[in-house]
Amino acid sequence: MRRPDFASPPVAPARIARRVVASILALGLAPAACGGGQRERIEREAQRFDCRGRRASYTATHHLAGDEIGVQIDCADAGPRIKRWRTDRAGTHQEDARSMTPGEFDRIWREIDGTGWPNLHDCSNGTGGKHEPTYVFAIQDDQNQASFQCQSQSMPYPYNGIADPLDLAAQQGRRQLGDDEPAEMKALDHKDKQR
Repeated sequence: MRRPDFASPPVAPARIARRVVASILALGLAPAACGGGQRERIEREAQRFDCRGRRASYTATHHLAGDEIGVQIDCADAGPRIKRWRTDRAGTHQEDARSMTPGEFDRIWREIDGTGWPNLHDCSNGTGGKHEPTYVFAIQDDQNQASFQCQSQSMPYPYNGIADPLDLAAQQGRRQLGDDEPAEMKALDHKDKQR
């Protein structure tokens, strides 16, 4: 008994070539279909990155947001990243970190570098004296390092050129660390509701 032939009819070589070319074109156009933003992000992340031992941070003590808050960018240990932390008045410590693209890191570094940080020293105290938060800055690259502090409710020029870019980058796409309402205020709210 003869078996039926289920094989498909032979395909001409030219037809195979057209299918291969169509498949290649479809794969080549797929990233473009994702949108310009996705393609640009992939290109930014693939760019060559030279860390040069760059690190910039500030730590603020006795701040309105907590007993200690801080933000740091660095690249030597785990590639470009940003880390932030907060310790509340009860001693609860919270922190998080995220990776950054080389472009994000370099943009923030350019802003910080524009302050002339290697030449900065401690700034004069603000108007509130010992009740104002104290910011301690630590910045370094492969050629310089500096550490200085500033006691003020808001950072004066050019120190704000360090704190502001770090704060903006730390908040980008993320919620606030911890609860923004102190326990004392919650107790007062609870007391008011019981009346």
